Amino acid sequence: MTQTYFHVDQDEDFSPSRPADGRSEGSYARRIWTDADAENPAAVAVWRATPGIYSYPARATDETFVILSGTALCQVGEGEKREIGPGSIVNIAKGETITLHVHTELRKVATVIPKP
Repeated sequence: MTQTYFHVDQDEDFSPSRPADGRSEGSYARRIWTDADAENPAAVAVWRATPGIYSYPARATDETFVILSGTALCQVGEGEKREIGPGSIVNIAKGETITLHVHTELRKVATVIPKP
């Protein structure tokens, strides 16, 4: 990747991502960096989502993300539900599920690391 500088508000090069529950669309991702040489690459991406519920199954990755804008009710695994917004940092360990009930358009920067 040749681009060095990014701004989270740039809506360029986004691809459809996981849809909201019960819909065919709702979120979009822009890869910032991917370890292209790895079989299961680590990645950094900007993710944006419209209001709705986004349920993710357990994955073989660790993910840490920072909310840049918007608000949501977040539940990791069977843990407590918490309101998150700008400045919130969430860590999802390998094997955990996550549900995001997005209230207002949400933007986050996420780092995803595959775990064997």
